[in-house]
Amino acid sequence: MSPVHLLQFFIFSVCIHLFSIFTYLVYYYDLLTTSNDMLEEYDFIIVGSGTAGSLIADRLSKETNYTFIVLEAGGRGHPFHDIPAFGPLLHGSVFDWQYETAPQENACHAMEDSKCKLTQGKMLGGSSKLNNMIHIRGNTSHYANWFHGKYTKEYIEEQFNYVESNIFPLHNLQYHSQLSDILLDAAKELGFKELNNQNNLGFIKAVLTQNKGKRWTASDNFDTSKHVLTNVLVEKLIIKDKKCIGVQISNPKKVKLLASKGVIVSAGTFNSAKLLQLSGIGPAELLKSLNISVVKELSVGKNLQDHVGTGLDLVLFDKPQSVEMFDLMNLFNVYEYFVNGTGPLTTPGCEVVGFISTDNNTIPDVQFMMLPVGITADRGSKLRKTLGITDTVWDNYFSKLFDKHTATFFALILHPKSRGEVKINSKDPIVAPIIDPKYLSHPEDVKTIVNSIKTVINLVETDAMKAIGAQLNKIHFPGCEKFDIFSDVYLECYIKHLTLSSYHPVGTCSMGISESNQSVVDTSFKVLGIDNLYVVDGSVLPTLPSGNINAAIAMMANIFFENMIKKSIFLPSKTLFCSNRLFDDLFFKVCPVR
Repeated sequence: MSPVHLLQFFIFSVCIHLFSIFTYLVYYYDLLTTSNDMLEEYDFIIVGSGTAGSLIADRLSKETNYTFIVLEAGGRGHPFHDIPAFGPLLHGSVFDWQYETAPQENACHAMEDSKCKLTQGKMLGGSSKLNNMIHIRGNTSHYANWFHGKYTKEYIEEQFNYVESNIFPLHNLQYHSQLSDILLDAAKELGFKELNNQNNLGFIKAVLTQNKGKRWTASDNFDTSKHVLTNVLVEKLIIKDKKCIGVQISNPKKVKLLASKGVIVSAGTFNSAKLLQLSGIGPAELLKSLNISVVKELSVGKNLQDHVGTGLDLVLFDKPQSVEMFDLMNLFNVYEYFVNGTGPLTTPGCEVVGFISTDNNTIPDVQFMMLPVGITADRGSKLRKTLGITDTVWDNYFSKLFDKHTATFFALILHPKSRGEVKINSKDPIVAPIIDPKYLSHPEDVKTIVNSIKTVINLVETDAMKAIGAQLNKIHFPGCEKFDIFSDVYLECYIKHLTLSSYHPVGTCSMGISESNQSVVDTSFKVLGIDNLYVVDGSVLPTLPSGNINAAIAMMANIFFENMIKKSIFLPSKTLFCSNRLFDDLFFKVCPVR
């Protein structure tokens, strides 16, 4: 490392460590000052304050007189943590569950022990406090299939309209690099259209869940000081006679809280599955092996899916094209953010999203997320550790790029055929579950990502990109040296080494009809065979959306509130038959929601 790069590393490391110290202070202050005031019984208990849990809580607080409490395992965070550009600094922090995959046979070989990191928010707001804030509806026809025709495509679009009008303030990029415009020009050169609601294929600048430049989540909509308890770990569900009557928490003493109308589990794809299994709901063989009494045998933890891809620091430039670390420390830019809600600190990281079909279909199978920066930007002080990149890979690949300016054209597969699982390996609720996504275990997934990288190569070779000196990173990736660069076999090797999760896990508590042995919840979100217990989060999605999952999760949560809470209050006589959960799956086609 040259003296200049060493100095940069030192400056960046000092700033990042100061931010980390500040984050620890915020966390422990909240931990020490958390109120223990709570009722013995509520109408509803919501486990988790992510997008789904917070949306339901928001509507409960404003539209009903029900008593409820949101139980969040993490802390509250600080307004500084809502600065969009600081999002990556929370990855791997005390506000992250710090999960990782089991060692992967076909993926993640560039990471320590072949384990990919799985960032998940452990704070008020959940993972939406750590994500790129990108709002994408995806293909709405897929969502109608999830509900097996119970809700029409038009009804689902109405739910998106509600979310976009009442939950998330949506805004275009407040600040973007010149690369975003040039990439859109390059996409047009290749014949791609501008993405819109009627066109599933194409490229567009990212639309963000921001308000005046600040990160915005569903938890920002209601009085969290009144309805949320932070730093509360829900250890298990209390189930009596096939009915969930409450939860057991540690705060730090073990306390039982009761729920008269329902417990809504919104703890995320990994933790919702974990909580159900700890409570005796899951595969019987697994539960018996841990001496957990089987309350209900269901496929909890199965069907794990994730948007996975590659492309980190794949495109190089001789001149900077983007926000750099020193831009974030510029006092003028700090002023711009806090006074005007503009400037580099509002950057989401990802500036352009694109959707293509590698098999000439009308439905996309690949998404591109263009980030005009790579992990070499901080000279190895934070981002490489967040991903768990090995020293060998860093020294022989990424560190050689310090004299260049990098960009990441993250190409990810939208509908992978690989399926993994989540399972507990201890009765202790503190112990992390085993998460084995089995990335790239299906050969067609590898083929799709290989074809997506070829599109990246074509983009770089357009006149628009060449005009700004864009070039491909032609350093052989460690472990793939024996293959000709950018040949199919090289790209297969590259993908299996530099495997990147987009942190979009779904499927571990899949929604479906009750007759299916793969279903965990029915189309009313009720856990099969257990009354008063619901799961509402990404875990119930039986397949992945065609895009970032936050919008789809908000839509699903809104459907839950509309049909399982709101209708039970205002329209009991008109909806008694159609909303009866016992007959819901059998008769929904007789009286469907329009």
